[in-house]
Amino acid sequence: MAATKRFPFLLGHAEIASLYSVERQTSQLWKTRGVLKDPDAVISGNPYWLLPSVQAIAVKGEREVDPARLKEYKQQFDGGYVVSDPDDLPDVIGLKEIPWLFGKKYMDVYQWRVRSSLAPEDATISGSPLWLLQTVLDDAEARKRPVLPEAIDRIRAGEREQIKPRGRKKAETEAVSRTAPPTSRSFSPGEKAEQTEAVIEEAAAFVAEALRCGHSVTVRPKR
Repeated sequence: MAATKRFPFLLGHAEIASLYSVERQTSQLWKTRGVLKDPDAVISGNPYWLLPSVQAIAVKGEREVDPARLKEYKQQFDGGYVVSDPDDLPDVIGLKEIPWLFGKKYMDVYQWRVRSSLAPEDATISGSPLWLLQTVLDDAEARKRPVLPEAIDRIRAGEREQIKPRGRKKAETEAVSRTAPPTSRSFSPGEKAEQTEAVIEEAAAFVAEALRCGHSVTVRPKR
């Protein structure tokens, strides 16, 4: 996890597991059993908790926060600060909310990020990049990239991409509406390792977008 500017202390399951020196699955089990309360924020379909919420589940001699790991966690934030009430959180968004601002598809924004055509994330928590809304708006202004005022209003009103329910019934799965798939593409490895890595990321984003639209994907190697 890394942060590049002042950002509230938020934790996902990976950070919670680290603080309590347990496996990530244990943190998820705590949530299922009610030990860990409902998330304080859901952003781009991922749950996050405030630091006080995470510390509140500690039980002396049974479930304790490792002081060294807590210190290490805090040091990864540049100007990090504690928020006790979810209502006091600044507007934080992820890769699934940013497309709303520009009327774009997820893959369009993903490619902006891969090509460094989007402001660097303010933090990466449990493997997911997060931005302050203001960071994205400032970046859009600098790039003269128009934004949709109604999308800003939605985000400031608290709307976010929610957690997708698991174990949907077959009938529900079949009822998912399909949208137009992304245009078919070919991906070839670059001459350098970093070029190949970028191609792999773009290919993964392409597959994710096609699946999100309700379509299957066939991969055919070229010879």
